[in-house]
Amino acid sequence: MQTQNQDAIDFSQLISDHYNQLTKSEKRIANYLRKNQEECAFLAAGELADRLDLSEATIVRFARTLDFSSYPAMRAVLQEEFRQRVTHSTRLRSRLDDLREAGDIFEQVTVSEIDYLTQALRTVDRESLHQAVKRIIACEHIYVFGTGPSISLVDLMNVRLTRFGKHVIPLMTAGREMLEPLLTMTARDLLFAIGFFDVNPSLQTVLDQANSQGCPVILLTDTLDSIIGDKAEIILAAKRGPVSAFHSLVVPMTIINTLLLEVANENQDQVMKNLDHLDQLRQSLKRSGGS
Repeated sequence: MQTQNQDAIDFSQLISDHYNQLTKSEKRIANYLRKNQEECAFLAAGELADRLDLSEATIVRFARTLDFSSYPAMRAVLQEEFRQRVTHSTRLRSRLDDLREAGDIFEQVTVSEIDYLTQALRTVDRESLHQAVKRIIACEHIYVFGTGPSISLVDLMNVRLTRFGKHVIPLMTAGREMLEPLLTMTARDLLFAIGFFDVNPSLQTVLDQANSQGCPVILLTDTLDSIIGDKAEIILAAKRGPVSAFHSLVVPMTIINTLLLEVANENQDQVMKNLDHLDQLRQSLKRSGGS
């Protein structure tokens, strides 16, 4: 009987129950998963195979040996166990404990942010940034999706791109009110989705709608690239520190600021014309007694 009810599964116990039945290669996989469960929860089968110098087929067979219908089904269990262990409060508590031990909180936060940005210099793909800029300039409307802490990033893109003359449709809610704007999405538009850690139903809905309408998708994410797969045309990898940590937005914010400046640079005449017009409107408002 295949394992399907992920809520009731203890993955470590499942490995123990099957360990004697595993081949030598499968035992290597099992031992690696036990030691690196948090990280492996967000790896594609090919990525895990590369780390262990095994074939992707061996990884898939391992999942089936544990009675899962597929590798994604096994990974879903790993992710669910991780979510149950790592809540918002535990991430924050762990971060505060680390900072207290180190002393000066401001100094330690600054050092860690610089470290994340330094890593970004090596990991952010410049060609993906260039292609994203071209998509933003060419689109008719740009739908920008983000919930939770990502709302601040959506706000930033909304304000800046609107000033540049783009028609922005912000999607910042997880309820039914998000659905109406999706009705007008076409292949001439662009979806810029911001999603970290988990593919929630709202993110899944906007991705599915964009794909069904032939609307190009740019995804800004940390761990979801292998999970989203070909649902996104362009992936912008914004590493925010360890998956179990209290996360920083400095790298996602830097990537967005880079895109905004690149868009302004590529479309200077139109952007400057719009900003001059905005200044004129502000002066007019001031003369009429507005704030």
